[in-house]
Amino acid sequence: MPLSYQKRQQKLSFDHLMLSLSEAFERLPDHRRRNASYPLADILRSAFAMFSLKSPSLLAFREQTRHERRNLRAIYHITDIPGDTQMRAALDPVAPAPLRALFAMLFAILQQAGVVREYFYWHARVIVALDGVEHFSSTKVHCDHCTTRTRRDGTTSYHHAGLAAVMLHPDHEEVFPLDFEPILNPDGATKNDCERTAAKRLCAALHEQYPDLGILLVEDALYANAPHLRQITGYGWSYVLNVKPDSHPSLVRQFAGRLASGQVSELRRTDGVGIKHYFAWTSGLCLCDSAVDVRVNYLLYEQTDTKGHVTRWTWITNLPLLARTVERVMRAGRSRWQIENETFNTLKNQGYHFEHNYGHGTQNLATVLAVLMLLAFTVDQIQQRCWELFRKVRAGLRTKVKVWESLRSLFKVLLFRTMAALYRRMASLYDIQLQ
Repeated sequence: MPLSYQKRQQKLSFDHLMLSLSEAFERLPDHRRRNASYPLADILRSAFAMFSLKSPSLLAFREQTRHERRNLRAIYHITDIPGDTQMRAALDPVAPAPLRALFAMLFAILQQAGVVREYFYWHARVIVALDGVEHFSSTKVHCDHCTTRTRRDGTTSYHHAGLAAVMLHPDHEEVFPLDFEPILNPDGATKNDCERTAAKRLCAALHEQYPDLGILLVEDALYANAPHLRQITGYGWSYVLNVKPDSHPSLVRQFAGRLASGQVSELRRTDGVGIKHYFAWTSGLCLCDSAVDVRVNYLLYEQTDTKGHVTRWTWITNLPLLARTVERVMRAGRSRWQIENETFNTLKNQGYHFEHNYGHGTQNLATVLAVLMLLAFTVDQIQQRCWELFRKVRAGLRTKVKVWESLRSLFKVLLFRTMAALYRRMASLYDIQLQ
């Protein structure tokens, strides 16, 4: 890595990123009355701090010691700290779109520091995974924008969900959200919004927010349909999409026919630990009988472990399939699991309390809170990738949950001017060597 990029990445401390976000919150439009009790920027900073500190609930965040309040003002730049009722009331009418634009701001910071270059996978293209996640569910609390499901017992459940776009790389642990598209029923809707419709909106938003970014889209079989492929190839994007025999029978028949007639290329190898790898591929298949104009390349990959257990995957792609490229295409396709494991699983099980109901509201509250939590997660991922102090503390404490627990404990009882000072104190208490 060039020295200039190393220096830029080392500057991406929490305090640097928080200052950028704090200034961005100041610039967001506030459509409330001029005599509002709390500035919108302070309310946004407070909600962000709640997720940054991994508070288990809004009420727990509001029950602050004097030291916590002073630390919130110093580290999170909060002038007036709102109560839970004021926070919910002020955030409910806030439009999510301006907040979503902050993902692009953080991405620009990563780009300037050379991190995006490190994530190039296929020439100058980065892998972007799309997947849906539910962040609110109830059988009682609901609003006009909730999607609904009818349960087996006849009761109705209400939900808020969203479609996340995340930049990732098979060789890197950190993932970086690029946007979050709500899956919500618009006013007057007679049927549920869905992931496919949300994907159309999200891809359009990605194309607008990141017009110069080379994208290699990886998705599951739900998105392997003609309208979606026409849209993303119209943007000049590449793709590797999972397909399954039951969802794409026409592709399976075409591939089987070519295999029987010797028109499929094959590659077999056994690695150093005895795992067998089999690749079979062909090009120019019709996606389905109703979209004969949409031609795709088809890759089958089988992995046989040392006990003889066989696992099979199949993908379609517009990348060239050759003996020298099929393994990289396979790794791109399999990297999609990172959006589930490194993003959603982290949010649900490593201290972020993603599935806790911090507030539902009647307009945008649930979505705004989800976006703010994802922004806090993005800042944590940037720290983990770039900030040496955070990396050493995390390595010394082994788990993120312990890092967050220790951070909250110190935040309550000691005064700090910066997050860097807090992490240095944490390192001292746990005898973690920083030099």
